[in-house]
Amino acid sequence: MKERRGRACKASETRKGRPPKLDKKVEEDLIAENQRLRMKIEYLKKLSALVLAEEQKNGKKRS
Repeated sequence: MKERRGRACKASETRKGRPPKLDKKVEEDLIAENQRLRMKIEYLKKLSALVLAEEQKNGKKRS
């Protein structure tokens, strides 16, 4: 018997070619959600920076 080296061929396990495209509505919903989450992250960063600046201004330590 021959010793097999390397990875096994995955062609039999997966489909060949490109994955199917999402529906236009689903894609638009995902893009909108992604934008909302990015805006939320930016808002929380700014809020955190403001709170930290206020605490440093007042001489309090952050807990």
